[in-house]
Parts: sequence; structure tokens; C-alpha cells
Amino acid sequence: RVLFRSLANAAAMGERLATGLRAVPGVAAVRGAGLMLAVELTGGEAAAVMAGLRERGVLVNAVTPSALRLVPPLVIDAAQVDLAVAALAETLA
Repeated sequence: RVLFRSLANAAAMGERLATGLRAVPGVAAVRGAGLMLAVELTGGEAAAVMAGLRERGVLVNAVTPSALRLVPPLVIDAAQVDLAVAALAETLA
């Protein structure tokens, strides 16, 4: 039961995260499945954005000069998803 709830949460929160990320100015594309997402930025500043997000308590990987990888825990909640999206918007502003 716990695993099923975690997987259902991952699907719902992954959709919420992807939708939120797509609305952030400076995000060119979002791809992936569930909570395993990549964010393609409009510029080549992924390393600087990664550092800015880390300062705001959000851990991501800069996997290319213009892409970030997000792999949050399966138990992430809506408030945490919204904080991560807001942190990215703030960092890119």
C-alpha cells in the first residue's frame, strides 16, 4: 500500500511539477516521466541556475550547459513542488 501511494503521488506531483516548470519564463521545454524531469533552459546558464537553486534549498543537476535534471523524492508534496517552481522562477528572474 505504501509503495502504491508513493507511485500515485509521484505521478500527480510529477504532473504538477512539469506544469509549473513550463510556466516559468526562461524554460524552453520540460521532458521526462513522473518526477524524473529535465528542464531545458532558453540560455546556456544551467550551472549558474543550479548554484542559485542550491542557495534556495533546491538540489538539481546541471547535465548540459542548458539543461537541469530534477529527481525529487517520491514523497514530495504539493507545497514542496510549488516551492521548487517558485525558486526556479526567482533564480531565472
